[in-house]
Amino acid sequence: MQDFRTHDLPTVAVLLHKQCKLRTLDRSDPSGKVFFVFEDSDELQHILRAYWSDSLLCPAQSLLACLKRAKHILYDYHQ
Repeated sequence: MQDFRTHDLPTVAVLLHKQCKLRTLDRSDPSGKVFFVFEDSDELQHILRAYWSDSLLCPAQSLLACLKRAKHILYDYHQ
């Protein structure tokens, strides 16, 4: 499987909350977007389907903490 890439912070927060493996950040996009690169797996795809179908349940405080963590990674991570 290839890596899963996204620049959508809420999606990143969900994947971090569900403990999906973050490989790296990709800052090479010419538009300036930074992509979070996760190790793709069947479990990650299952989480994404549940997220996009609005059937994924996450504790609010935990999810907000993961959103804060995603922002921290985005702004403090240096390659």
